[in-house]
Amino acid sequence: METPIVKLDIQDLETVYEPSEDSFLLIDALEADFEKLKKAKPVMCLEIGSGSGVVITALAKALNRFFPAYFMAVDINSNACRVTKRVGQDNLVDINVLQMDLINLVKKENTFDVVIFNPPYVVTESLEVLDQRLISKTWAGGIDGREVMDMLFPHIPNILSNNGLFYLVTIKQNDPISIINVFKQWKMSGEIICDRKIRGEHLYILRFVKITL
Repeated sequence: METPIVKLDIQDLETVYEPSEDSFLLIDALEADFEKLKKAKPVMCLEIGSGSGVVITALAKALNRFFPAYFMAVDINSNACRVTKRVGQDNLVDINVLQMDLINLVKKENTFDVVIFNPPYVVTESLEVLDQRLISKTWAGGIDGREVMDMLFPHIPNILSNNGLFYLVTIKQNDPISIINVFKQWKMSGEIICDRKIRGEHLYILRFVKITL
């Protein structure tokens, strides 16, 4: 899977998350899963909190070689939305971008075949989650780094198609096994599909699917 060209200027970097090890690990995980993704032939793909747009653009570039699909990105940060759109255009893919907090405006059920989420996962005080500085919203995760992602989790079974795939970035402090167990209550099965140790962090990529009888 080709890593997209991403050009961020100094002004962009003041508010938009620069692609980093977690972004690249997520792209690597999608690449490792690419045969599974091709077999699923996703029609609707969504990235929540797209930041620079590097991940959804990489997925779009890869899948567009085999079949057409609709790619949507949402972010609370209007600057991130602008950059995501630009990165898609620079890499010759069409990303439909909406500014919203998590998925507050997404109402349709069982819509998306692929959902990607690289959340703010850093362990912080709860008050830091409420910090109005846009750059803080890219990393401040609150208690156990879970406060933002825990708000989203109950909605995933509703927006994910019956055969859909949900990819999530976490770190060790988020307790990935606990997250997998949380999803069991919604009849979803999860597993760690990729991990990497970097500069004092241990990153994990989790993949979830609905349990079908």
